[in-house]
Amino acid sequence: MPFLIVAAIVIAFFAIAFALQNNTLVSINLLVWQYQGSLAIVLLSTLAMGVLIGLLVVIPALLKRGWHISRTKRQAAELESQLTTREQELSSQSRNHERLRQSHENLLQALDLTDTNTGMLDARVLPQTLSALIRQMKLQPGNAKFDSIGLLIVEAHRKQPLGDVSTTAQQNAQLDVAIAAIIRRSVTLDTWLYCDSRDENGAQFMCVLTGMDKTALHQYGQALRSALIEKPLALAPHTVVAVEVKVGGALADRHHPTNEEQIIIGKAYQALSEAGKRALNPIAGNQPIKIVQVTDA
Repeated sequence: MPFLIVAAIVIAFFAIAFALQNNTLVSINLLVWQYQGSLAIVLLSTLAMGVLIGLLVVIPALLKRGWHISRTKRQAAELESQLTTREQELSSQSRNHERLRQSHENLLQALDLTDTNTGMLDARVLPQTLSALIRQMKLQPGNAKFDSIGLLIVEAHRKQPLGDVSTTAQQNAQLDVAIAAIIRRSVTLDTWLYCDSRDENGAQFMCVLTGMDKTALHQYGQALRSALIEKPLALAPHTVVAVEVKVGGALADRHHPTNEEQIIIGKAYQALSEAGKRALNPIAGNQPIKIVQVTDA
């Protein structure tokens, strides 16, 4: 503001000096209108009219720009308010989901249906789940969600170290927990997870999925394997373990049905035993993932 006042005083000073030094009378004719006055007054009046006309031309654009900026600010404020509200809703939903998940886990633990080490469902109840899904496939022939039942068995063991290195049961248990955590982060919400930790060499993890074809089930297994071998697993401070992973799976669909859940489980274990074997074709190399239909020989 002081700068504008100083600028106005300077301009006024030069205008007065210009008027005093250019006071010659001149005649101005415009059509039938005539005017006689000082040259300085005529020039200053012309300059003022030019400035006024320029302002009249610019003011609408400035007003339109101001309205646009004001509207944009209001919209930005509304979007920020909506974003804050949505974040609060998501945070509230996340807390509710976490409480619900914890409640379910507590219930399953109370019913002795979970693995004590990883917290996943115990593999003992896997046949019951598959049996129920087989019934749903029969009862809902038009439901795409129950067009197929897929079972993946994930087997992950620490890579064979060089030399004679022994591991403790506690270290193996920590490895199983780390593997379980990665699997939980890598699966979709509709995946049923099970764990069989009865084997001293390491736990086996089962994933039950519905509505997938053979290709999609293979890609799902590949994604799980990639997540596990992407980088060594951290077991404790300054302790990491690299793992070798193979995946076997079985798929029952409407074109390859079965009435026995044990057939699905048996086929999945058969595929797991074949996974990792060297193929007859040397170019193919090892196949760490094997998926079979329940009707395959």
